[in-house]
Amino acid sequence: MLIRIEEGDISAYEGDAVVNAANNHLRLGAGVAGAIRDRGGPSIQRECDAIVRRDGPLRVGDAAITGAGALSVRHVIHAAAMGDEPPSVASIRSATRRSLQLAADHAVRTIAFPILGSGVGGFSFDDAARVMLEEIGDHGRTSGIPEIVVLYGYTREQAEALRRILSP
Repeated sequence: MLIRIEEGDISAYEGDAVVNAANNHLRLGAGVAGAIRDRGGPSIQRECDAIVRRDGPLRVGDAAITGAGALSVRHVIHAAAMGDEPPSVASIRSATRRSLQLAADHAVRTIAFPILGSGVGGFSFDDAARVMLEEIGDHGRTSGIPEIVVLYGYTREQAEALRRILSP
């Protein structure tokens, strides 16, 4: 598994799937979720609403998959690292793991992740990135899918922090 670092707006990613830093009610509000909603269009929120109507809110730490509307990917994986509970090491780890499992289940070869819980959720960016990289590494040792994982830093400082964390 190859891990790359990118800077900028994750909703512009071109690949198989993008991960949404979701809340467990799958409401596409601000931050990454808002960018995905704005660029992808209303069909993504409609699919999220259908999931919640059918199954109820996700458990914090779980993930769900929808279509991608007008985004340049096939799927949006909604990683619910927060919502009814604030983000934590356990919820970030679990949401990352579940997102990677959904990616493998849907033959996703290339996937982009934001750093879960670090925006609206207020969790430490560096700490969340370390947790996610551990989980991505563990998944990569047991599965060849996805082949490429891209971690996004919205700002130059975030992208540089990710590069430092990835290459100690």
